Amino acid sequence: MQQHPLQLVVEAHRSQQTRSLVPYNTNGVRTVIRESHSLSHAITNTAAPFVGTQGAQPTPGVSAELTISALALNRNKRALYVYHQQRIDVIKDKFWENGGVLSAAFGAETETRRNMTTTDETFAKGYADLCLAFKTSTYGGSAYKRRMYGDDEDSYLRDFDEDDEDDVEFQLMEAVDILSGGTDLAPPNELMVDVRVVRDVGEVELLSGNTLNLKKGAQYHLAREDVESMIVAGDVEVIE
Repeated sequence: MQQHPLQLVVEAHRSQQTRSLVPYNTNGVRTVIRESHSLSHAITNTAAPFVGTQGAQPTPGVSAELTISALALNRNKRALYVYHQQRIDVIKDKFWENGGVLSAAFGAETETRRNMTTTDETFAKGYADLCLAFKTSTYGGSAYKRRMYGDDEDSYLRDFDEDDEDDVEFQLMEAVDILSGGTDLAPPNELMVDVRVVRDVGEVELLSGNTLNLKKGAQYHLAREDVESMIVAGDVEVIE
């Protein structure tokens, strides 16, 4: 019974060392799950005569059998957890290494995508949605959502292989760096700020509801809350 759980742990270790997603070991996982069910049933049946009885104690042999089975069951659980947690860690690492862009991290041509299961793909999309929800709740505005997914959000979520220049250009990591603790939390000195546009962005929606056409080189005097997310994204710079 030790072979299959050990194999999963070895594969997880290899994935960690190579920083890559290995093909999913369906047969190994199923075998370990079946072994775990068998161990659980064996423990239940062996312990049944001693449950709810007064003064009945298992013999040393029965106690040893229960202990060994329980240890084996816990070992299988740990092996399954380590194996699947490593897959999750790799997917999250690849996502951030590619700036939080799904198509760049998990495009059809990437080795990671070829080794992903349907469940892995669902997790990747859900994780991206969670990060995007955090970003938009912090910075607001629907323009960033369009730049993250493109104009057809539903189509993008169904298949994140679609080549969208806006997706590649805009990197979620630029908007909010979760891994380094977020943005500067120091309070602003002024409510209004002078900014200069550093790259052509086009029409954006401000928190106030107004729209603004950002062209490279243009200067504006705006409320800090309206341009905070643009400053973080690198679209504009503060004029000292």
